[in-house]
Amino acid sequence: MSKAARTKRFKHKGDFVTFKPTEDDIVLTYKRSIAMGILPGSYTRGAGNMVGCLGEVAVSHYLRNSKYVGDSCYTHDLIYKKKRVDVKSKSCSSKPKQHYSAFVNCKQGFTPDNDAYFFTRVKKDLSVVYLLGWIKSSQLQSKAIFRKKGDVDPDGFVFKSAGYQLLLSSLNKPKELKQGLI
Repeated sequence: MSKAARTKRFKHKGDFVTFKPTEDDIVLTYKRSIAMGILPGSYTRGAGNMVGCLGEVAVSHYLRNSKYVGDSCYTHDLIYKKKRVDVKSKSCSSKPKQHYSAFVNCKQGFTPDNDAYFFTRVKKDLSVVYLLGWIKSSQLQSKAIFRKKGDVDPDGFVFKSAGYQLLLSSLNKPKELKQGLI
């Protein structure tokens, strides 16, 4: 793919980057989703696979020369500049806002086996992926709030699983990871 074609697929809008997937991206996403099957403990029973896989595809295009390893590794999805990056994606129906949150499902006090988390939001119709930002795995627990399953946040959202929540505004900008600031 030419640099001009790649540039058209990514638009920097404020603090986020938008990605417009092609038909080939959707086909690849579907194949990965089917191969993944239903993961143990999935409360969506596999329905979120397309969202997660498309987030991974978008980030892998954005981080040129990254290597996808999500089909054989369960602690991270990409290798980028010798760093292990885990992509976390949620579905959405509108453009995300800075006061929205990112989330990593896990037990309290866990030790991540990766170097960074990269967060995305994927429109429900799979037409746009928002690349939101990233955080070093070593900083997650000090910058995020641990939520227990069943906790309710100030907006009334009930957490379906335990994990660490942080505001999108606290994430490093997507381009900073490309610049090697991990």
